[in-house]
Amino acid sequence: MEMMRSNLVLSQIYRPEATLAKAESQDKEKLKEVCQQFESIFINYMLKSMRATVPDGGLFDKGVTYDIVLSMHDQALAEEISLNGGIGLAKQLYEELSKYV
Repeated sequence: MEMMRSNLVLSQIYRPEATLAKAESQDKEKLKEVCQQFESIFINYMLKSMRATVPDGGLFDKGVTYDIVLSMHDQALAEEISLNGGIGLAKQLYEELSKYV
């Protein structure tokens, strides 16, 4: 039983170079994805804050449905902005954090 545990620990510690490079590549891809998601959340918050400054009124009645649709629109817009280059936040985060991966 003890021998199996030590083999398991050794197999987790020791990785051949190809496996290590593959794991590092996967980690960097995950990091890039997380940085884009963070930028998307930031942009969504920024859009929400900007909309709060716009006075009420206009063609449509404001209500719960309007708020939900507007929130969904802002979320989708933020995701698209982030995926298409964004504001540069994801790139900066990735450059800094990839040093530690």
